[in-house]
Amino acid sequence: MKIAYDLRIDEEHIRQVQRATTTTEFGLEPTHGLFGSAEWWNRIATGNFPVRTASGVITKVYMGSMGDWPVFAMVSDSGEVSQWTREVNLKEQDALYRVGQRVEVDYVLQRLRPKSWDRGGETKCVIEIRVADDT
Repeated sequence: MKIAYDLRIDEEHIRQVQRATTTTEFGLEPTHGLFGSAEWWNRIATGNFPVRTASGVITKVYMGSMGDWPVFAMVSDSGEVSQWTREVNLKEQDALYRVGQRVEVDYVLQRLRPKSWDRGGETKCVIEIRVADDT
């Protein structure tokens, strides 16, 4: 497996989410510390903020939304179908996302602000994506 994405080195994404979290109107609830902060990563490392893993096989690679958002679909080992953003740290890593490749997505469930668009629901924040590279 090759790492296609590692949140720890995506400093720009972390900055953007932290900036959005400075308001009570939208963004993430800092229930485990400020997103991407040392406190947040420490809670993950100690197991106080559990990491979940979705693993399976890529079934589709496409542009979602209005044809401007890179997405892949996967079917898990238990048969569950899900879609994820094709996150990458380097543009070249997007080539790892190919139909038929095994994929593992590590994520945490992060609560959104109560005044946000979904009234305080949870969102999956991707920590790392690994894709088999059979080339």
